Amino acid sequence: MAAPITPEDLYRFRWIDHVRLSPDGERVAYQVAWADSNSRQNRSRIVVRRLLDPEPIEPTAGVLRDHSPEWSPDGRKLAFVSKVGAADQLFVIDLAVGGPAQQLTSVPEGVSRPQWSPDGTRLAFVGVVVSDPDAVVDDPRPPEGREQLRRAPVARVVRRLDYKHDGYGYVDGRYHHVFAVSATGGDAKQLTDGTWDVADFDWSPDSTRLVVSGNAEPGADLQRELNLYAVDLEANRVRLGGGFFLGSPIWSPKGEQIAFIAPNGLDVGLLERVWIVSLGGGGPRCLTADFDLAVNDSVINDMRAGHATRICWSSEGDRIYFVASGPGVTGVQSVDLEGKVREEIGGRRRIYDFDFANGVFAFCASDASNPGELFMLTQGAEARITDLNPWLHDRYIAEPEQHYFTAPDGWKLEGWVLKPPDHDPSRLYPAVMEIHGGPHAQYGWSFFHELQILAGQGYVVFYMNPRGSDGYGERFRRDVVRDWAGKDYLDLMSSLDQVIERTGYIDANRLGVGGGSYGGFMTNWMIGQTNRFSAAVAMRSISNLVSEYSQHDIVLWGVLQLGQPPWPDLDELWRRSPIRYVQNIRTPLLLTAGEMDLRCAMSQSEEMFGAMRLLGKTVELVRFPEESHDISRNGRPDRRVERLRRIGGWYERFLGTSSVDRPAPEEETQLLPVPAEAPREWAKTIAIETRPPDTKPVEEPTAPVAIVDEPEVIQPTVSEFATAAAPIVEPEALPDLPGPGGEEEEPLAEPELTAAGPAETAEPEPDVVPQPEPEPEPVVAETEPVLTAFDQPAAELEPEPVIAETEPEPTAFDEPAPQPEVAASEPPPEPAPVEEPVKAEAPELEREPLTPPEPEPAEVAPYAEHQAQAAPDVHSTLVAWPSSTPSAPENGSSAQAGSFEEATSVIPVWQQTDPNADSKRTVSLQAMPPEEVASGSGFAALLTFESGPFAGRIVALPSQMVSIGRAPDNDVVVGDPATSGHHGRIEVRAGSFWISDLGSTNGTLVNGEPVLEKQLSDNDMIAIGQNTVRFTLEA
Repeated sequence: MAAPITPEDLYRFRWIDHVRLSPDGERVAYQVAWADSNSRQNRSRIVVRRLLDPEPIEPTAGVLRDHSPEWSPDGRKLAFVSKVGAADQLFVIDLAVGGPAQQLTSVPEGVSRPQWSPDGTRLAFVGVVVSDPDAVVDDPRPPEGREQLRRAPVARVVRRLDYKHDGYGYVDGRYHHVFAVSATGGDAKQLTDGTWDVADFDWSPDSTRLVVSGNAEPGADLQRELNLYAVDLEANRVRLGGGFFLGSPIWSPKGEQIAFIAPNGLDVGLLERVWIVSLGGGGPRCLTADFDLAVNDSVINDMRAGHATRICWSSEGDRIYFVASGPGVTGVQSVDLEGKVREEIGGRRRIYDFDFANGVFAFCASDASNPGELFMLTQGAEARITDLNPWLHDRYIAEPEQHYFTAPDGWKLEGWVLKPPDHDPSRLYPAVMEIHGGPHAQYGWSFFHELQILAGQGYVVFYMNPRGSDGYGERFRRDVVRDWAGKDYLDLMSSLDQVIERTGYIDANRLGVGGGSYGGFMTNWMIGQTNRFSAAVAMRSISNLVSEYSQHDIVLWGVLQLGQPPWPDLDELWRRSPIRYVQNIRTPLLLTAGEMDLRCAMSQSEEMFGAMRLLGKTVELVRFPEESHDISRNGRPDRRVERLRRIGGWYERFLGTSSVDRPAPEEETQLLPVPAEAPREWAKTIAIETRPPDTKPVEEPTAPVAIVDEPEVIQPTVSEFATAAAPIVEPEALPDLPGPGGEEEEPLAEPELTAAGPAETAEPEPDVVPQPEPEPEPVVAETEPVLTAFDQPAAELEPEPVIAETEPEPTAFDEPAPQPEVAASEPPPEPAPVEEPVKAEAPELEREPLTPPEPEPAEVAPYAEHQAQAAPDVHSTLVAWPSSTPSAPENGSSAQAGSFEEATSVIPVWQQTDPNADSKRTVSLQAMPPEEVASGSGFAALLTFESGPFAGRIVALPSQMVSIGRAPDNDVVVGDPATSGHHGRIEVRAGSFWISDLGSTNGTLVNGEPVLEKQLSDNDMIAIGQNTVRFTLEA
């Protein structure tokens, strides 16, 4: 039997990156990296070879780290970066003559990103310089070394939000600027200066200027947009235009246009797109407006850091090549100047870097069984050039098994399962659900060391892409913006239920959950909402959104993700903070974090650890000194190995690794016989007055909506790898979530409701609300402006936010304080009767289709109107906040995300309609579609409150469960120990009903016997706190 992958195998991997073709397309240069066990450092070398030559050469200048190769325009020389002492320096080697490489720079803070001028006489690069000497107070004595000075100044003086960058450290007055140096040596000339950073740059075809992206304007730390500047060799700078969150500018071969990558607005979650702007005047034009995929590489793994945003022109200047992310994949696309997109390189893999020269593509690609190799494509024929990890041929590599799921509100979701060695489908295996970060990253067809280790240990590993993930269109990606732990939580839990039921070999009593970054946040959140997991691992996580809000290194991004500044009302952030629910947690938790993590600070893990430890719960914190947020991909090798050992050891401690026999059929109690072909449906918990049954059939009402013709949907030009016959959104599967946009609600004056054509019951959609045009930026006085400013993008479907004083959108803080509840539940403003939504059948198990699905736009439910607050002084804020009424986007346009009070509630709530009604009520917990229950082909469980203070609302949770407790206002709520003293849970597991005690002070009793967990039978009497509930089965 092949040996499984282990943490120590990290030292055996070889990773390829930064591929560059010679101008004639016959030779290729690239870098190969590895983790050195002896020096405990990450090392790399440069390799040069003819594409079909099996004997490469390795020009090298140093013994530690050579990287970033770039060919000279004549193909004779190669520039690269090599570490000299503590800093990276620029080198050039003459491949035609041979001999050692020549060092061109001695910049104390180091250099990066070398680029040849088209005439081959100069090299431009980015260097780090001290632009604000007052930012650091130093000891006047000379330091022993640069690193010591950087780590231990006397004081740091901070005046800007961008004073730290994860993986880089504290800015300390140092900024990234462009330099130019002669290709034959000499002093480097600094071309940009000031307290701002150059993001990207590119040479003009005539080698006289560079286009630079960045923001050199005053107050740039409070502005998310970046500008384009033209900089000549005498360091004269001219602003070309701006107003975008842009990057990767690149001059066309004839010098008439500049292409760049940017979303069509400043809000987060919008898709990156390809734009061009003419130097002859006029605004920018989006070439990929109808292409509903992001121009980036969003597929993640733990083999390499960073994500490619490389674009390049064809030699004729008629096409632009770029990387784009589809469902679980990254491929190479191209677009012509008319906006027609075509696929160049696809497949079930992650293409994370590429180059194109003289009709030849060279690219680096990873798939599910290999961390990355070099390939070439010419005249339609593809060839693999390298085999960097032959030792993997003798190891057990778990092949992903693809699954599709249906979200509670009808979206189609994608996920994968890795099986352990010698998998026997007749046995039950412990399972671990992994959650990715981002939240706008995605899992896909790429090698993941950590997941392979867990599969090799004996676990079924389940991972999927919930709402907010990239690869499935803009609406899917933006659905998590200002709704953290909302629809993505429901997607994850529902998909877990479906994969357990479909596979049949996952042990539902031995489940683990883990994730990093946003996935760590979701892990912390989940174990405070459910106790179904037996072990959890939260890596570089977030626990408290209140303290994290302005603490990390990307504050403006976080502000747009979470909502406008919360002070003095912190209720909404606190309501979505995992640490609020720490008393609910019964799952053993392992926390891992880097002590120099400036993205999700160490203090977030410390808060969670301290709270759990004080409450006597099982928790462990593993701290990694000196490590940043990216420890799993580029941390010190021995710490990466230790981290992997700790993760596997934690799951082994609480889940075990061995499989077990299934219970014999005669030992199983099937209280709820479900036909094999019956689809999995969501439980609905409905409060019903106890009254004699009505024998007359009741027709299900429909929402009063005006029927209009469905507007024509313009389908995007998408390559084959991003299309499928089955749409991602299934309109007939209406969400099982009440609230704004439900099937029946108070009629609103604005907006006018419409109905979707193909759905049986249409979901109302608001009209597009016009938004104010951005104020034009004052024209910069220049003697000969190179380009008209283009602050307002042309042909945008949705205006970008405006930097102006504006009235913020109303917040939920205007409303009276809600009754105690859990998990950001937001009851509707007025109670309304609940109707059964139309259900769509859950899809059949689908595995490994030839093409991933293409997202299809769904109807958007209108949001409730809110009363506006008084506008504060917002001169120092970054953008105007999005309108409270979202636009109804067409395919390919951006969807306006609502604020917290507009977001779909994390947990749907049904309010009692009659406060004076008899306190004896019935709860229906359905495990079959309503029509099957009504026909007698299935069973439903009824919970009748025989005694107790129940007179409030019923809260429905995902996974067919209901939680019961007594709060000070006598509500029946999800148990929150901060407001509720007694609570338990009843849920459906594989067709049977189970009760769990969640820490009730008086315990949970079934027929007078105390229980922690028990399978329920017909007519069981349950005592929870001060409530007595009778459990009955109804045909």
